Amino acid sequence: MSETMEPAHPGKNPNAEDRQDAADAKSARSSAKLTDVAAAAGVSLATASKALNNRRGVSRRNRDAVLRAAQAVGYLEYESQSPRTLPSTVTLFTYGRMVGNDAFYGDIIDGIVSEATVQGVTVEVSILDEALSKRGERTWKTLPKAAILMGIDEPRLLEEMQQGGIPGVLVNGIDQSMNFPSVAPDYYFGGWAATRHLLDLGHTDILHVTHVYRVSIAQREIGFRDALESAGIAFDHARHILDLGSTDMISMNAGPAVAKHLAGMERRPTALFCVSDVVAMSAIQAIRDMGLSIPDDISVVGFDGLPIGAHAMPSLTTVGIDRRELGIAAVKLLAERASFPDSPAKRISIGVELLNRQSTAPARKG
Repeated sequence: MSETMEPAHPGKNPNAEDRQDAADAKSARSSAKLTDVAAAAGVSLATASKALNNRRGVSRRNRDAVLRAAQAVGYLEYESQSPRTLPSTVTLFTYGRMVGNDAFYGDIIDGIVSEATVQGVTVEVSILDEALSKRGERTWKTLPKAAILMGIDEPRLLEEMQQGGIPGVLVNGIDQSMNFPSVAPDYYFGGWAATRHLLDLGHTDILHVTHVYRVSIAQREIGFRDALESAGIAFDHARHILDLGSTDMISMNAGPAVAKHLAGMERRPTALFCVSDVVAMSAIQAIRDMGLSIPDDISVVGFDGLPIGAHAMPSLTTVGIDRRELGIAAVKLLAERASFPDSPAKRISIGVELLNRQSTAPARKG
């Protein structure tokens, strides 16, 4: 004996009903508003707006909650229905030593991934062979659909991307040909501000410890030189510059070279402006080993604003950089470039600030 199953809703086609339910759900999701996101995440409307626009003042926990809520209620899905300007995957190219330098580049990567998530884009990281790149040889098998070059600005790579019509942006780098947009800290102003700080403390005999191998390093030196000359001090390369000689020396290996140079000078400088925080900390250790005091005998300023500098003894006066903002700005600039590929390339300089700590003091008189 068989039974006949009655439809749950007599007179209605189940398939048609399913389609209608799906359409209703889609309509509900597409009408999601920012207030829905805030309610689902359990945060204020202002917090939800800040999180979705990658603004400051939102904790990582709340930011993640807002992004999850936006996806759950369909807000991001609805927003993404507008014409996509970027491919679904963007390739982040960098060198191995930069990935290993988490103290500096980790925050930039965090900003890149955060903004990419907001824009519905996945970021994949590709490590290039630095030796091949600097020789101008091909370092990737296939061209990416869109690229972020982090700490890389070799002309040959940029030329190859331009020929392939690949939208790209440089973060912490500069395309001297101005074919690609770039975002970087204001290295010139940083160099000027660091030197101006020492000048204001009464230091007139200042040594810049550096090795110019990239435009961004040269900009620090130009800022240093201009600050000296604006104070009426004639720039003398032999007196004012210590060239460390190689990129390997822009590290904790710099100390011995600094000590040797200082020991050989007829008149020892009263202050050092170092190209980076790690060079500055290495220099401080070398100066101490010479039996001198920081900052009583020599004041020292670094560059980068790494967290470790705040905990050094003495705490390091340095030039601070909002590295996460660099990453956020890079993705936004790349999206703009993808939308308007024929527009002129932009160079964006992110402001820096002097962090005045214990490693600098007024110059001794006499």
